[in-house]
Amino acid sequence: MTQKQTPRAEVFSDTVARESLIRRPWVLGSTIFVVLAAIFGLGMSVGYGLGRSGVQAAAPASIADSNAATTRDARGSLTPAFDLYWEAMELLYRDFYGSLPTPEEVTHGAIRGVVDLLDDPNTAFLTPDEAQFFRSSIEGSFEGIGARVGWDEEADTLVITEPFENQPAWAAGLRRNDLILAVDGESLVGLNLAEAVSRIRGPRGTEVVLTVQRAEATGEVAPPFDVTIRREVIAIPTIATDSLGEAGDIAYIRLAAFNENAGTLVREAVRDALRRSPRGIVFDLRGNTGGLLREAVKVTNVFLEDEIVLLERFSDGRTDSYRTTGSAVTRDLPVVVLVNEGSASASEIVAGALQDHGRAPLVGAVTYGKGSVQLPHSLSNGALLRVTVARWYTPNDRTIEGTGLTPDVLVELSDEQREAGDDPQLDAALDLLETLAPPAN
Repeated sequence: MTQKQTPRAEVFSDTVARESLIRRPWVLGSTIFVVLAAIFGLGMSVGYGLGRSGVQAAAPASIADSNAATTRDARGSLTPAFDLYWEAMELLYRDFYGSLPTPEEVTHGAIRGVVDLLDDPNTAFLTPDEAQFFRSSIEGSFEGIGARVGWDEEADTLVITEPFENQPAWAAGLRRNDLILAVDGESLVGLNLAEAVSRIRGPRGTEVVLTVQRAEATGEVAPPFDVTIRREVIAIPTIATDSLGEAGDIAYIRLAAFNENAGTLVREAVRDALRRSPRGIVFDLRGNTGGLLREAVKVTNVFLEDEIVLLERFSDGRTDSYRTTGSAVTRDLPVVVLVNEGSASASEIVAGALQDHGRAPLVGAVTYGKGSVQLPHSLSNGALLRVTVARWYTPNDRTIEGTGLTPDVLVELSDEQREAGDDPQLDAALDLLETLAPPAN
């Protein structure tokens, strides 16, 4: 087993909040698309795009002839299987009565066609515009309605998985598990996640009308209703801190995303808390859908020293391990980690490592369950290709793919409780710390 200290792949966020969902993440307004481009599909379709750059309504004498040499050089033995593709494209561009797609649209469409065949919601192809949305999520702000979403396979449409409190979607009354059936009167049913999200997000100050369907507590499905939401700039604070407990001697640290500064911010927050001599720390990862793998390792390193953070296993059977590489800020101060259905990917890496090493118990709800690793590639036109390259496992070799992490103390938190300002999960974490922390002086 190979040990690795600097992650080469990035894990990006995913979130989900109901059993019928396939695990596909997104923050409305910016974040994570999940569609794919396979390398051979890309080579094939790019070749076509170059060959058709001047097409308006009719094809030249032979598309196949004009592109065959380039395609064969690029794809080698795969090329014979593409002869049928070239044949079909030539017929379409020669005979179709109607508007023809642009070469770029043909290229993207061909890539997405291959994506759909892979049956992997985390391998993704992002157009240049989509890629820009994606990159903005790592920077921590975007324009949209302020909600994380997933794709409900059963309903074949978008579902709200985590509305951000006090943001436009929340203020408009959207809640977890709400299905989004249409945007501005146009149905989302049958689209893919990226297409659906692109219809909802938009510039600040503009309005979008969502057709929503909500399941009642009784299990019955209410009639759809429309909600008008004004888009805004959504800033996701990376970290928040507080002092809790009757004596204010419990440090509270909430991490919202594993962006480029997450490790540094958590380390600074814990150091700052230690100056006040706390009896324990509540580390809140609820609703944190993940981010960068390297930052997950750094955050774990705040609490663990010289320990395995995760195992990365590839299709050829090879296994790499990632370890903490520096000094921990604290190795013995009691810590409790809060998690819920929205804790995914990098959040699960940190929570799983702290749980396996006995460093911190988990409190809350079962986590999302994303156990795969994606490697992002920037393409020549600004598009992005994210490829699932491995599965990851906790230090004790547990897989969480599709199952998530089970907290040591299970506590649910309903929307009604949140709206009323109640937080039984946090209360349970504080109660647990009372049994773990030394008594106050």
